[in-house]
Amino acid sequence: MTELALRYARFTGRHPIVLTVPRGSVTRAHLPNSQAKAHLVTAVLKARAAAGEELELFGTATAELNARGRERLRRRVGAVSPVVGLINNLNAWENISLPAAYHGSPPLERVAEIAQEVLQRFGAEPQAFLARLPDDLDRLERKIAAFVRLLVAAPELAVFDALDEGLSRQESAGLSRFETEYRSRQPAGTLLYVDTKET
Repeated sequence: MTELALRYARFTGRHPIVLTVPRGSVTRAHLPNSQAKAHLVTAVLKARAAAGEELELFGTATAELNARGRERLRRRVGAVSPVVGLINNLNAWENISLPAAYHGSPPLERVAEIAQEVLQRFGAEPQAFLARLPDDLDRLERKIAAFVRLLVAAPELAVFDALDEGLSRQESAGLSRFETEYRSRQPAGTLLYVDTKET
């Protein structure tokens, strides 16, 4: 039997949703609307299902979790999503390093190494990029900053929420690098792309 990274069901609204994501897979889910998508991403990131929803992460039913168990699961997931946007009054470096500084892991020296490696691969000059505020970054750059933050957290399940939204065709063509970079660091990790349009 295939082990699942995620099982999610939502029975409220006009369109019932049942989604299963095998561990180690790359799964693309097309949700009926932006509200349904936001419900899914929020449930996964909080490891908590709302009324009318069911959620299992890595084989664990989240409804049965205590606070400690919920936090352990939350640390195994991450997202590049408007649901977890950048903090406007912190520069890119502060946004990227804040979770590591809060949790005490990984060391900030390692965070800096990851940021420099990834930003250079995306063609950015790390020092200048990291000094800028989110409002000074374009849409693709904000997604890159959020992606570096995700890589620092090293989640077993990474959710890419409407990754190409607001980007030009040329910018969208380079988004495969997100998957490549994640896979190079998390070979056994699980990727879930969520969107509201059929492709």
